[in-house]
Amino acid sequence: MKFHFNVVAVLVALLVIQGCAATVTPPPAVAIPPREAAIERWADNHPEAASDLGNWVKNHPQAARKFFEWDSTHPDRSKLFVIWAITHPVEEIDVFVEQHHGWQYFDEIMERHRPAAQTFIAWCRKHPRAAEALMNHPGGLQWAGNHLYRAYWEMKAT
Repeated sequence: MKFHFNVVAVLVALLVIQGCAATVTPPPAVAIPPREAAIERWADNHPEAASDLGNWVKNHPQAARKFFEWDSTHPDRSKLFVIWAITHPVEEIDVFVEQHHGWQYFDEIMERHRPAAQTFIAWCRKHPRAAEALMNHPGGLQWAGNHLYRAYWEMKAT
């Protein structure tokens, strides 16, 4: 009889546990942040900014090539430059240059292509969401240069 009581107790316990488990509510859904749009869709998502960037490349092909090279080798620095341009809308480029001496490519851009760099800053400030979206992809500027604007800079920049 003792054995029968233990089996019954175990079965009752299992049924209670199973019943409790069936009534447990699942945890609330966790909000997943929106995925960054694919780099291939950047120009479609920001057509005016893409057009303006293309005009910048056409007008400054040598500087554009340097910016693209810089972004391909130092995407963290080029992103910092773009974010600085957006978050410091009234500061001149000299403020950034003074704080970042010794940056490969950037020093050469400042030495030889300062007007183009200032125009690029103006583009960032005019299109901050597009500029940030492009730079959220490491090497995004370089990708745009190679896939969207190559014809504008390749022949003229050599």
